[in-house]
Amino acid sequence: MLRNVVLTEDVTWRGEILVEGDATVAPQATLTIEPGTYIRFRSAGEGQKSALLVQGRISAIGTADRPVVISGDFTPFLAGDWQGIVLLATEKNNLLEHCRIQGAEIGLEASFSRIVIRNVDFATCRTGASFHDSLVTITGGGARDCVAGVRLSDSEADIREANFSANGNAIIAVASSLAMEGATLFGNEQTALSAEKSRVRVRGSSFSVNGNGLKFNGCEGSVIANRILNNRAFGLEVASSRLKISSNDISGNGKVGLRVEGGRSMAWGNVFSGNTGYDIQNSGTEEFTAIGNWWGGIPDTDILSRIFGGSVRVLPPLRERPAAVPPVQPSPAVR
Repeated sequence: MLRNVVLTEDVTWRGEILVEGDATVAPQATLTIEPGTYIRFRSAGEGQKSALLVQGRISAIGTADRPVVISGDFTPFLAGDWQGIVLLATEKNNLLEHCRIQGAEIGLEASFSRIVIRNVDFATCRTGASFHDSLVTITGGGARDCVAGVRLSDSEADIREANFSANGNAIIAVASSLAMEGATLFGNEQTALSAEKSRVRVRGSSFSVNGNGLKFNGCEGSVIANRILNNRAFGLEVASSRLKISSNDISGNGKVGLRVEGGRSMAWGNVFSGNTGYDIQNSGTEEFTAIGNWWGGIPDTDILSRIFGGSVRVLPPLRERPAAVPPVQPSPAVR
């Protein structure tokens, strides 16, 4: 057992490790964690949550069949059992690969840091991962059963092939740059992706059976070739933004497929079909341009009945489903 330890030299952890209180990796040190290692954190005093503070470097590399597991010291795991991993002002080659981080207040909290995350699952945390003024690459893995999966603030993130399911909110970005491709966001209770005052590039991802699919406020960038399907309320909400919205399937959403308000966004080459309330709602005072979309083959006169609110320019429509829109696939199961 380790108790309130400060690692001032390079150290390798393997096997089972119990940390009581905190473990700190000093700026000059590297903590290496081997495959199959199981690390548990236990509070050293009432009201104090145990944490791993990294000011140096961390390299935790598991394998698919021998992941590194980091959790609190209780079963079943509950969100907030321990504080989590904290990266503070470390721009070294920090790497987490094939890890499972569970039961934390914040599974990974990085400030003024740089990290690569591959095939890491954050489970049953209040927040899976939180990044402030940081640079992060996430490939594979994801977050499930968290109040919030990932939070970004003044950060730059590249997220690919990750899965976010059964969270409250999956991804929240504020004043950040977010590139996302090939991700699956399914069954999140509130909003799958919410971004404010951010630069976004969302491509080839799936947003289905969430409370809301995507929300953008004061953003710019592109939303291209995504499946935005069967969300309970809105598929895509865009306010005061400048977004290219193209080649998406926006169908089967419970209230409105696309809601817009202000800004200079445009939508073309998309599929709008079967949204329960309306396909497009313009809540602003300016005309919104949505020409060259496919409306499931309904007559032109019926397209106008699928629009609500302010002026929306929809004619001429496409006469067949655009080839660039992803083909219909069954929704994935929650992990």
